[in-house]
Amino acid sequence: MFGRRNPAPAIPRPRPSQPVAPPIYKSLRQFNRVPPTCAGARSTLDERSLGHFTGDTLIDRLARALARERALPVKELFESCEFFERVRRRVRGPLVADLCAGHGLTGVLFALFERRVERVVLVDRRRPPSFDRVLRAAQSVGPWVADKVVYREQRLRDAADSLEPGTSVVAVHACGLRTDIAIDVALALTSAVGVMPCCYPAARCTAPPTLVDRLGAPLAFDIDRTYRLERAGYRIRWDAIPEDITPMGRVLVAWPAPNGKDVEPSAG
Repeated sequence: MFGRRNPAPAIPRPRPSQPVAPPIYKSLRQFNRVPPTCAGARSTLDERSLGHFTGDTLIDRLARALARERALPVKELFESCEFFERVRRRVRGPLVADLCAGHGLTGVLFALFERRVERVVLVDRRRPPSFDRVLRAAQSVGPWVADKVVYREQRLRDAADSLEPGTSVVAVHACGLRTDIAIDVALALTSAVGVMPCCYPAARCTAPPTLVDRLGAPLAFDIDRTYRLERAGYRIRWDAIPEDITPMGRVLVAWPAPNGKDVEPSAG
């Protein structure tokens, strides 16, 4: 009798290539190599932070200038930079308005980095002293910023009446329903909008109560905002900044779709 043959070794099947995860930090990329321990810190950005920003990129030079000015908390730098990088391609245009601007860094980033942006209007009820420090820091690394940025002290609800049609709108942590007012301003101007909401008052949510009960107020709010923008003829995308900066890091960016088609703005 012939002996039993050993079965031929199985040929391993090729494994499907795994998609490469996008970098967690899209603006401050050095922190993808060494995760920051200070990203959510409310302490002032100062000389102690300079060791994190040693490169010659424009964002590193800006961070060093902001640290020398002691312009704002560490957390605000991370929030503004990472939000900006996630919305800039779809929101940039000749005119940009930063609503509930506070220190104004988010709007200043558009003036500094985007050549297409001709004017940035910062809107808040009060112009804080930190804005002047932010502007000085930005001008020290990008002198062209000076002619682009204007700060208006006015109510958020009045912004639509004072902005030109087509002015893109951004709002970072416009508290509660102020995010919805920022969206209303963009709808009135028929313009692109990027928001990072915070403070979700469940009692004021207009989403179906079942969504609020099952999903929680934050998610229900943003689903409702998504449907409202789509009903108005907008296309919308969701993103998020790293949770070690803030737990309220969801980003909604939307733009009018020409003729109702799902067309994204050019990357050029």
